[in-house]
Amino acid sequence: MSDRVDAQYKALRANFRRIERREWWLWASAFVITLLLTVALVSFLLPGAYFHQDFASQHMMSQAMRGLVALVFLFDLYTIYQHLLIHRIRRELVQREELFHLISENAADMIAVVDMHGKRLFNSLSYQRVLGYSPEELQASSAFEQIHPDDRERVKRAAEEARQTGIGKTLQYRLQHKDGSWLVLESSSSVIRNAKGEPEKLVIVNRDTTERKRAEEALQRSEADFRSMVEDAPYGIYRASVTGRLLQVNPALRKMLGYEQEQDLLRKDLATDVFVHQGEYQRLTEHLTRTEEVKDIEMEWKKQDETPIIVRCSGRHIDDEQGRPACFEVFAEDVSEKRVLEKQLRMAQKMEAIGRLSGGIAHDFNNLLGVIIGYSRVLKKSLGPENELSEHAVEIEKAGERAAAMTKQLLAFSRQQVLTPEVLNLNTLVTDMEKMLPRLLGEDIEVSLSPDPALGSVKADQSQIHQVIMNLAVNARDAMPNGGKLGIQTSNAHLDQHYTRTHPGSRAGDYVCLSVTDTGTGMDLAILTHIFEPFFTTKERGKGTGLGLATVYGIVKQSNGYIWVNSAPGQGASFEIYLPLHAGQAAEESKSSSGEKLHGSEKILLVEDSEPLKKLAQKFLEAAGFHVLSASSGEEALEVAARYGGTFDLLLTDVVMPGMNGRVLAEQLSARQPGMRVLYMSGYTDSFIAGHGVLEPGTHLLHKPFTDEVLIRKVREVLDGGKKSGSASTLAELAGSGIRSSQ
Repeated sequence: MSDRVDAQYKALRANFRRIERREWWLWASAFVITLLLTVALVSFLLPGAYFHQDFASQHMMSQAMRGLVALVFLFDLYTIYQHLLIHRIRRELVQREELFHLISENAADMIAVVDMHGKRLFNSLSYQRVLGYSPEELQASSAFEQIHPDDRERVKRAAEEARQTGIGKTLQYRLQHKDGSWLVLESSSSVIRNAKGEPEKLVIVNRDTTERKRAEEALQRSEADFRSMVEDAPYGIYRASVTGRLLQVNPALRKMLGYEQEQDLLRKDLATDVFVHQGEYQRLTEHLTRTEEVKDIEMEWKKQDETPIIVRCSGRHIDDEQGRPACFEVFAEDVSEKRVLEKQLRMAQKMEAIGRLSGGIAHDFNNLLGVIIGYSRVLKKSLGPENELSEHAVEIEKAGERAAAMTKQLLAFSRQQVLTPEVLNLNTLVTDMEKMLPRLLGEDIEVSLSPDPALGSVKADQSQIHQVIMNLAVNARDAMPNGGKLGIQTSNAHLDQHYTRTHPGSRAGDYVCLSVTDTGTGMDLAILTHIFEPFFTTKERGKGTGLGLATVYGIVKQSNGYIWVNSAPGQGASFEIYLPLHAGQAAEESKSSSGEKLHGSEKILLVEDSEPLKKLAQKFLEAAGFHVLSASSGEEALEVAARYGGTFDLLLTDVVMPGMNGRVLAEQLSARQPGMRVLYMSGYTDSFIAGHGVLEPGTHLLHKPFTDEVLIRKVREVLDGGKKSGSASTLAELAGSGIRSSQ
């Protein structure tokens, strides 16, 4: 493009020099010819006139001739002067034309001259550089032809307005490149008027703003994205002056602090209206001033209603032109709920650790408790009720039972106890407890039962459901130190979708509801909701074990049920327990155990690796009339059976033993002695013994520790073909287990 322009300039200068030289030759020739003609005329006229005239006339003639020559000479000089002026004007015009060409062809903008009808009169070569069209192509087309169809009418209206008003207008429109793409041009125009002052032409200056437009749109998108990021950020963001005046806040910060309007928050002072402790504000300000960036500093803020919250702040300072901090940008995250959850998690982990610890030592601990409780009962029977030392034996027995109950509670809380589910009718369980509860709670507490005659059955562990009722009753007693009423009610229930929405974690379906309600002082429940499980605590610090309601919750959840509490200070408390309705055969009515024979003469092989407990169990069985052979391991038991040579009616074996475990022993002996029944006993949790196969349906399991009555009853039950013991005996077992003191 530049080579073409230079060639045009050189051709223009060469053409001008040729014209100039030709004019100079013409003017010089005319001057010489004029002088020659003047001299010739004078030389022709002067001699004749000179000889025919007198002296005076000759003198006058000579003067006239000289004047003529001088006049002609002056005319020639004037002509030369005019030619010089014309030459100078022409040179100035040429220089101006060259300057115009230089400006128009080298300018980044495109310059065009059109008439009032849109016909192109002139287009600078920058059109070709920007749009790709040659001057010839542009001259052959209309000024509106390359304009985008959507912008064409707007440009025409602007041209019409300029023609009518004589004032050009600046506007943006799209123009098509020769390659088919569209460019965004910014156009400004001015009107050229004729001698009459009428608009005659338009000078249009177009600038390619495509890249600028793209940059502006990109900037707008970037600003919109950044604004959206700040506005929609889940964390609070603010910018504040070094004096603590809020300059900008985002909606998250406004919501975090409880302000409806942004301006209400901007009028607040950070140090006094947001920070609870001004010392923390000063500390944050010092950190922001001294360091480039501050991360994760926790401090206490307050909402508009003065509610304190814990926030974690990160930020930086923004410097002014002199490099001094001008303002602070801070990101704030409300971690109040996280801290509460972390505290609850730590509490839950502590309680879980207790459960794991109890589960880990349950076997050995239950073996020891079994020995303590068993021998204390033996000692009590040996001494007789008249002996004053009998009271000491009773206290030892009670302490052992309380320790056993405590272990059961810990295992129930951690959901590690071994359950023996059976089909139950809660009305029967509640009725069996009717006489025992007043003695447990005291005469100043009125107990009322409301069983539902049409109540369905549930499948759960009978002893554990007894423990649930007793734990709730004991808690109710503690909430009514001056007496009151305790109500126990059973009913069928259907949990619909509304209930499941308002009671997180529950499922819709048919349930049996057990309600325990008291008229005590009520409690401000601290229901600590954890990601794994909630647990309840209602006692003051230092009172009780803190496992009463936790045990209830553990038992209910392990029975696939739900528990819900309604309580308020001064209004009593109501516990609603929902257990899944059993869809199978209804529970049979429990029979009294008074007629059960707690003795026998069958042959029993006893296998227990704990020597003291083995001796005690053998003593209990032999005292009931059974013939007992014992062994300390599975291998020894096989040897004993081989030496004995006879058939055993029952194998009573521990589950987990060194070497061969109880399940393997039972399989080997059962193959050799068909018809032999098997009763397992264990002090481990179900999570530990589940892999030994003793929790499968059809197996019998005795939990350690056990008393002589429980042992003989369970042995008798297995030998008699699975006859179940009465609920009254289980109730008596619980009543003496010391649950009361565990609360």
